[in-house]
Amino acid sequence: MYLVREGIRREHDNLPSRYFQPMPLGKNKGKKINIQSFNRMLDEYYQLHGWDKRTGIPTKDTLKRLHLDEICSIEV
Repeated sequence: MYLVREGIRREHDNLPSRYFQPMPLGKNKGKKINIQSFNRMLDEYYQLHGWDKRTGIPTKDTLKRLHLDEICSIEV
């Protein structure tokens, strides 16, 4: 909730762009992270944690389940 308060959202939850480019050297030369696969993984991560997939913010239901609904207000 600290990160939410500070304005961190899904668009900030990313890897450096070089991770999506082929590796130039080493045993993983030519391999890269597929950005579509990364985004699907992020969707699944948010879903498993009870966060909104669009924003990356915990849902009101999640805050209620964690007994944080009365002390945390979400304003997007």
